[in-house]
Amino acid sequence: MKKILSALLILASITAARAQVVVAPTVLFLSDQSPFGTFLVMNRSDSPQEITISFKFGFPAYDSLGNLSMQYNDTLMAREHSCQQWLRGFPQRFIINPGQEQVVRLLVTGPADIPDGEYWTRLVTSSTPQAKAIDTAGSGIRTSITFILQQVTTVIYKKGYVNTTVDIGKVDTIPDSTAMGLMAHVSHGGNSPFFGTMSIVVKDGAGRSVYTNEEVLAIYQSAAFIRFTVPLSDLHAGNYTAEFKLESKRNDIASEDLLKIPAVEKTISFSIQ
Repeated sequence: MKKILSALLILASITAARAQVVVAPTVLFLSDQSPFGTFLVMNRSDSPQEITISFKFGFPAYDSLGNLSMQYNDTLMAREHSCQQWLRGFPQRFIINPGQEQVVRLLVTGPADIPDGEYWTRLVTSSTPQAKAIDTAGSGIRTSITFILQQVTTVIYKKGYVNTTVDIGKVDTIPDSTAMGLMAHVSHGGNSPFFGTMSIVVKDGAGRSVYTNEEVLAIYQSAAFIRFTVPLSDLHAGNYTAEFKLESKRNDIASEDLLKIPAVEKTISFSIQ
């Protein structure tokens, strides 16, 4: 009897996924006033794709070093903020032929007695090509390789009055042999996540811009640590200012869905010896 070896490869790379299956939008908003939503799954591969829709609570979080990672096991946050248990997707399993598209409909039935605010979860779209087993080994051994591509869509549920606030506290300067790290301590309040951007402009003593950058943000917790790394090759000995700005703007979120707040700015000074 032949031995069958089965390998399951889960590829979460957005770049790889785009070559196979594309989903849109990447952030989907529902509300107590508009409980229905749709998103599109498109097959851009050359083979039929088996699609499965599921939900998983999670959110991005920044640690004290400015590193960003997804958190999927925070049960306290889930109890307070998850809308996963109220969501239904139709259809949940289907097949898309090459070049075809499928509309998936969502329905949220949030309880009437929950506090006002925004609740959220992640919608995971898993795609598997319908392909024959690949015989990659010699006589007596057959290896079946199945590729599963997963893409994650953020689902937000708005209930009643929603608001969000952000502020920039202290900024730490973290020099090393190759760069100057500038880490802003950002506080977040309100009953909704903050979706926006944080930009930085570094200027020399003559007021000339020597470094600019912008980070797309989604802040769910009460604090975030946003770090920019300025290469020393862009800096010479002297005095500098760093201008930070938090703005509620996102290219991937429709203007009517974005909670708008006034821009928040902060300027600090630092020196390079």
